[in-house]
Amino acid sequence: MTRAAEPVLILIFRGTHQVLSAEKRLKGGGVPLRLIPVPRRLTSDCGLAIRIPLDRRDRAREILSGARLLPVSAHIPREGGEYDPVSL
Repeated sequence: MTRAAEPVLILIFRGTHQVLSAEKRLKGGGVPLRLIPVPRRLTSDCGLAIRIPLDRRDRAREILSGARLLPVSAHIPREGGEYDPVSL
């Protein structure tokens, strides 16, 4: 039996500096994350994105909003390689 994948949220930022700043803040705030390449179906000036567990969305918004580092966009992956845009 395989375990279902944990729902995640992909955060896209304007540039590498913002991604790295957001990573530092989120980690400091206890939000588990992973730096990932921006998925091909999503565009960005930066080649990096941040993936967080969907259930940490509110905490991430709180941290990033307070740091004035809100992402350009946020997306929830779905089967078939598509992404649904959502607000953080």
